[in-house]
Amino acid sequence: MEKVKEASSGPLWYQLYVVGGRAAAEAAIERARVAGFSALVVTIDTPVAGLRERDVRNGVKELMGSSLLAKIPFLPNLLAHPGWLAAFLADGGVPQLENIVTANGEAMPMTDVAAALARAVVTWEDLRWLRKAWRAPIIVKGVLTGDDARQAIDEGAEGVVVSNHGGRQLDGVAATLRALPEIVAAVNGQAEVLMDGGVRRGSDIVKAICIGARAVLVGRAYAYGLGAAGQAGVRRALEILRTEMERTMRLLGCASVVELNSSLVEVPDGRLVSGRE
Repeated sequence: MEKVKEASSGPLWYQLYVVGGRAAAEAAIERARVAGFSALVVTIDTPVAGLRERDVRNGVKELMGSSLLAKIPFLPNLLAHPGWLAAFLADGGVPQLENIVTANGEAMPMTDVAAALARAVVTWEDLRWLRKAWRAPIIVKGVLTGDDARQAIDEGAEGVVVSNHGGRQLDGVAATLRALPEIVAAVNGQAEVLMDGGVRRGSDIVKAICIGARAVLVGRAYAYGLGAAGQAGVRRALEILRTEMERTMRLLGCASVVELNSSLVEVPDGRLVSGRE
């Protein structure tokens, strides 16, 4: 736990998807080490790409592919946004994944990701290998059960992230806020517990901390801000979350996050959830 606390004061954590084989992952880990990343976040909940129905409707696969014939049904919508299209083409078009260098020494094309994920299911044996390849703290992201949290710690993880990938993988998966108490109890203070998924307001952050999370991670909030206004948008998104969190704490009568505890939240049937006291 102390190792993660030290790492959290550093500038960056590196999120690793084990795609492209162990050689590609080891190369990415080495670049992360040289660049000064202080912790490795290993994503374990993407053994195959989820069914993103919006992407299917919008023809993402066809538009990113090489078949001109397959693109035709989607061209009207594409051509209706000339400014975006011009900027996209000026930026090089479909990007490559520069952090994943394949066996031939080239960056993996974006169109190869789905097939690469299907060939790269993460197992506990992989975590043992990563523990040897990366000597700094490892955090396992994508944990939803107490058993998996315990296993991750037994394999050398200093922390876990309770995450359901934003519901974008298995759509009927448990909400992370509901899975959190079981994992906090299973970890029993032996590692840090973080949470992501469903964090839309500052009050969601407060709930997670009350139940036992050390902190939450956010993806969509800053991504929407980035898409809308660049760096200023990211800053504004974080300001909104912080302001809402502070307001919620004031309304609860708490002057500090240290005062947040499980007595402040209830499950639907009225029982107090287990968590940080």
